[in-house]
Amino acid sequence: MNRLIAGALVVLALLGALGGAAATAESEAGGRTLYLERCGGCHLKGGFATRVLARRVPAGQAELEQREALPAAYVVSAVRHGIGSMPQIRPAELSDADLAEIAHYLDKSS
Repeated sequence: MNRLIAGALVVLALLGALGGAAATAESEAGGRTLYLERCGGCHLKGGFATRVLARRVPAGQAELEQREALPAAYVVSAVRHGIGSMPQIRPAELSDADLAEIAHYLDKSS
């Protein structure tokens, strides 16, 4: 639980550092690009993770970009600790800054 809280604080700190509307738009574009490059192989239409999630989540929610509720802290936790058949992704493989951009892009609550 402490690791989840620490991960959420890292995301919030990085998002706070982005600041401003222009930075938010740039971050969203960068987050989408990073998502497509780093996550798309499994999480876009037809990907392994999308097929697995289609059996576990409400209809139309298997593709992460289509999720109605996917908090940034949850994304960070799932990536850093792994979940189900998804392995953990370490900071050496995906930096905290890049992960924060991806998490922010997928988070529809903001």
